[in-house]
Amino acid sequence: MLPVKFQYILFLVTLVAAGCSSYSELNYEILRPAKYSVPPEIKTVVLVDNSVVFPDTNVNVIRVGDEIVKVDTTKVQDYTKFVLNTVWEELGNRHFFDTVFIDSIHYKMISKRGPVEKLSQKQIAEICNKFGVDAIVSLDAYRYTNNIKVNDMGDYEYYSTYDASAIHLWRIYDCHSGNIMNVHLQKDTIFWEGYGNSLNQSLAGFPSFSDATHAIGSYLAYKYVDYVAPHWEEVTRRLYTSGNMNFLNATEWLNKGNWVEAEKIWNYIYRNGPEKARIKAALNLAVAFERKGNIKQAYEWAHKAYSILAEKEGSDNSGFKRYIIDLYTQMAVRMNEIKKLEEQLGPAE
Repeated sequence: MLPVKFQYILFLVTLVAAGCSSYSELNYEILRPAKYSVPPEIKTVVLVDNSVVFPDTNVNVIRVGDEIVKVDTTKVQDYTKFVLNTVWEELGNRHFFDTVFIDSIHYKMISKRGPVEKLSQKQIAEICNKFGVDAIVSLDAYRYTNNIKVNDMGDYEYYSTYDASAIHLWRIYDCHSGNIMNVHLQKDTIFWEGYGNSLNQSLAGFPSFSDATHAIGSYLAYKYVDYVAPHWEEVTRRLYTSGNMNFLNATEWLNKGNWVEAEKIWNYIYRNGPEKARIKAALNLAVAFERKGNIKQAYEWAHKAYSILAEKEGSDNSGFKRYIIDLYTQMAVRMNEIKKLEEQLGPAE
């Protein structure tokens, strides 16, 4: 079974009309695999700053109409330290590696090598011996910029936008072989916008250059942890709670916290009900099994719902049909993720 974080469910309150029947929304968290599978023998790592101090004078730019103003006095001197600390804290929270260290030495600043140069074999050996780890996770290069653009809309109306962008280059080095195991380049932007009757008013809600830079740095740091370690993701699923007396009875059991009895009723509806009720019952059972972490059973029930739909004639493009297809697709994706999660976490119990 794959783990699931069950957060909350509101049956009596969160009712949304769906054709002639209704459904409730169920929210819980599911475990997603990391995009990169760290080899299982890598149990301890050290985080290293192998980047150069940011040399660009065009870090912060304000554009007011056709006029460009460069603000060069607000560089974030602790940017890489902040990023590495954020990665360290989040890896610790996820308990993916046995131990995570941070090296306080800023290597590339000392060696004065190129901006994307990798660690040398000598440095790799020294760092690995110093911390006794299996691998080095190194921030080998970075760049950040802040851009504000102010548009004079006329009649004392101003519209302003703020883009905070950053690029991070990460490498993972194998301490046993000295080879590079993985290279990952991140590039992203976060965005703010503001309106006002004056230029200053349109900028009033924007963060400082320093805060915006920390915000994009934090965002990319969390994204990198997602890249190397499994992460929890909240999903919203439907549970069909009315339409006939059997669904209402199942809902009463759910309101009492008794999923076992509700599942028995959905099974009965699937075996004996009319076509549309059978589809809804199958969808509910798919969600019930996903909620328990049984993705194989969840996929099978979603496939049953989809199979009934596929046998129907006509080109119905309702929200109900789209949800059936969407849930079936998501369960198929999750089936494909099982092998990757087992590679990263070990076989499910």
